[in-house]
Amino acid sequence: MDKVDDIFEDLRDQFNETSDENAVNEAVAALKYHFMSRGSDLPFEFDPVTREISARDPEFISFVARMSEIRTFPRASREFEVEVARRLSLKLTGPVHRVGWPRTIKQRRREFVEHLKVLGFGSSVLMGREKDAGLDVLWLPPIGGGPHRLVVSVQCKNSWFNIGDADKSLGPTTRSLGCHLGLQPSVHVCCVLFNDYVETTSLGRKPMNFVPLGLSDLASVDNAAAPVML
Repeated sequence: MDKVDDIFEDLRDQFNETSDENAVNEAVAALKYHFMSRGSDLPFEFDPVTREISARDPEFISFVARMSEIRTFPRASREFEVEVARRLSLKLTGPVHRVGWPRTIKQRRREFVEHLKVLGFGSSVLMGREKDAGLDVLWLPPIGGGPHRLVVSVQCKNSWFNIGDADKSLGPTTRSLGCHLGLQPSVHVCCVLFNDYVETTSLGRKPMNFVPLGLSDLASVDNAAAPVML
């Protein structure tokens, strides 16, 4: 919790140093919209009268603080993937598998291939000297059965947003999804999650062949979404 306290102390100092009240309110409103568009609430509360700020979701704020400390460190890539998988499991329904390299269990090729077979992949998913088949985190939504079950691939980039890096990682990932036994690769969903905040304005106007994600996409969801009936 010390990290959370430090973050809010910095925010309080920034808000107090800003004399433009409208600018502060607009910044908070923009953050609120950013999280709301991702199905989450703003992880902190802000009183525009007193300018007091307090944590609404201290666990998520602590997670962001930890991730900012390891960003861009190559040796921290495994830690980032593990933390992402844990946060996803809190937000999603269905099993989440962190299958990237290095692994602490199922390090041998045969063991890893057998694990992927359980998820619907064929034995050809791991070729040559590959360690993880270009896969980091896999989410299997609880829809479909047997080999006809959707797979959502989440590639983890422990770095600032860079669309070029995302494009490079999608080649091996797409080829591995093509080794799924029951569904064509176009059925599955490819996501790339950066240790960063991803704004729509930085994505350009061209349609994308993957879902760009950032840390804010890992914020908690308090209530299950109600169906919309038209």
